[in-house]
Amino acid sequence: MTEEIYPEVATIEANRLVPIYLMSSYLYYEKNLNILSDVDFDAVCLRLVQEWDDIEHVHKDLLDLDSLQAGTGYDVDYTQMIEMSATHWYDQWLEKNSLDSD
Repeated sequence: MTEEIYPEVATIEANRLVPIYLMSSYLYYEKNLNILSDVDFDAVCLRLVQEWDDIEHVHKDLLDLDSLQAGTGYDVDYTQMIEMSATHWYDQWLEKNSLDSD
């Protein structure tokens, strides 16, 4: 299965929003980079809040419901896996965008 570089936030399965939120937060707050637009990041936060009880992701414990409701990921404790995955995701996004502009 091929991962989409820029996910369709409105339709993606709720458990897949967890790593998208974590990686997006890491890129934005730690590296001053972003893949998701502010609107899409807010939509991720909203969906995570709305579907909180149904989410069964291994990293759910890294999420804070108050932070999600505020639309922020500023206070997340990132694992090395999240940092590495976010960096890889960003590199893929850059590569795809450079190919699309050629």
